[in-house]
Amino acid sequence: MRSSHRTSSRGSPAAPLASAVAIAAAIAVVGVAYGSTASAAGLPPWLVILAAALVLSASSELVFIGVIASGGLLWVAVCAGLLVNLRNVVYGFSASGFLPHQRAPRLFSTHLVNDESVAFAMAQPHPTRRLTAFHTVGVAILIAWPLGAAIGVLVGYVLPDPSRLGLDAAFPAVFVAILLGSVTRRTAVPAAAGATLAAAATPFVAAGVAPILGLVGLLTAARRRGHRA
Repeated sequence: MRSSHRTSSRGSPAAPLASAVAIAAAIAVVGVAYGSTASAAGLPPWLVILAAALVLSASSELVFIGVIASGGLLWVAVCAGLLVNLRNVVYGFSASGFLPHQRAPRLFSTHLVNDESVAFAMAQPHPTRRLTAFHTVGVAILIAWPLGAAIGVLVGYVLPDPSRLGLDAAFPAVFVAILLGSVTRRTAVPAAAGATLAAAATPFVAAGVAPILGLVGLLTAARRRGHRA
């Protein structure tokens, strides 16, 4: 992402297409892990691919499938996925300033709102280029994520045990990367509190409940802000 912020000698930002391709390639790899794991968990192939295209939220879908694959309850998986996807509300506020005003284009654009598309758009130095950057990355992800999921489903058909490829390692790798990129001095205590609570509750609660309980760590952040105020 940082390399895409460099400018040419004329001061114009680098074309977003190369960055979009790189982001889409990474998303597709994770999509393969999602598709193979979802297929191994017993979900119909058509549902796996359709969900990838309609939900278009890798992290929430990974959480949902992770809970289902570990034997968790359906309602727990749904709640976990929705909680993770709440961050798109914040992204929506950030993107509202450059999304088109016409109803149909705006509805399509809201479907493309995610971590990568909004972050890449907001990083553009010229506001007039944000919509183009947003659509370029968003459409690339719209293609790459379902495509990766479809390949993952095919991998599940070819290999009786997709775990031999080590694709299951993509789940903890993705979340560790998100965690390391998000934790700062101010958020370290809430993150540690949530992780400790989730780890302690894991042996005693149904699969998938522990991560939800870990969100209690947010109360630590709110309490610390209240004390400072």
